[in-house]
Amino acid sequence: MSLTVATVNVNGIRAAAKQRNELNHGILPWLDATPADIVLLQEVRATPEQTEATLAPALASGWHLAQAEAAAKGRAGVAILSRARIDDVQVGFGELPGAEEFGDAGRWIEAKTAGITVASVYLPSGAENTAKQDEKYRFLDVLGPYLANRAASGEEMVVGGDWNICHRRADLKNWRPNRKKSGFLPDERAFMDSLLGTFPDASTQVGDATDAGRNGNPAGGVGDFFGAVDYTPGRVAQARVAGGAPGDPQWFDVLRQLHADEEEGPYSWWTWRGKAFDTGAGWRIDYQIASRPLFKRAVAAWVDKAPDYDLRWSDHSPVLVEYN
Repeated sequence: MSLTVATVNVNGIRAAAKQRNELNHGILPWLDATPADIVLLQEVRATPEQTEATLAPALASGWHLAQAEAAAKGRAGVAILSRARIDDVQVGFGELPGAEEFGDAGRWIEAKTAGITVASVYLPSGAENTAKQDEKYRFLDVLGPYLANRAASGEEMVVGGDWNICHRRADLKNWRPNRKKSGFLPDERAFMDSLLGTFPDASTQVGDATDAGRNGNPAGGVGDFFGAVDYTPGRVAQARVAGGAPGDPQWFDVLRQLHADEEEGPYSWWTWRGKAFDTGAGWRIDYQIASRPLFKRAVAAWVDKAPDYDLRWSDHSPVLVEYN
């Protein structure tokens, strides 16, 4: 029996559920039609009561909901939808150093459902040379050790979400002019290396000859933490930089593992502005990463991209994985 998991940043659940035109009735018809058994949601931007009211038809048809609201109203928020019962819900990262900053930020929820552990994560978007980039680096300093601890448990677990980081050049259509932009900075990409390894490359792309170009990477190198304002790398960040990419990672980027030869994407986010969607100028920032026991069950992965701009109900497309 297979199990299909989807992850999608809804860019506001109430906006995602609106009818946009005669052919686009929003996320609710998608939930009716999707093969997914579990849907991990990010950027819900609503109270639990608002989310329940918005998704009332889906909940009445059998979907179960668990949500972590952000303390800052109208921001962030993550949730889990499942066709099975949801148990053992946990919000935030527990007692890890630095975790208290993100306990009510609406950026992490996990639970057990359909026989596995699932988590929905929404990383800070960051913004170079602002306090937002400091927040992003601090979040990585908590997320990394937390995931290391969870991998050590040996459980079947998937973490789906909007990571707001492109790991490799294939994950970003216009990578070269974005090397100084949050989402493709050296230390963000190096974090993904530390978690996932460098597959399908033999070594990291961060700082290689292509990355550096003729004049070097304008954002510097790993350990420079480009774009930070007041962030100072502590013990966790220093150890991550020193350790580099593991040869035997415990977490796996499922879509990339199953689409190793893709030279572009498959992308999951396109700005609403301009012609990015039509021209394919996308970013792959939405991932499902699976622990080794669950990754062994992955048989297919794809991006459920709308066939036309006017049929989108979010600026992100769902990323789905089928596990046997």
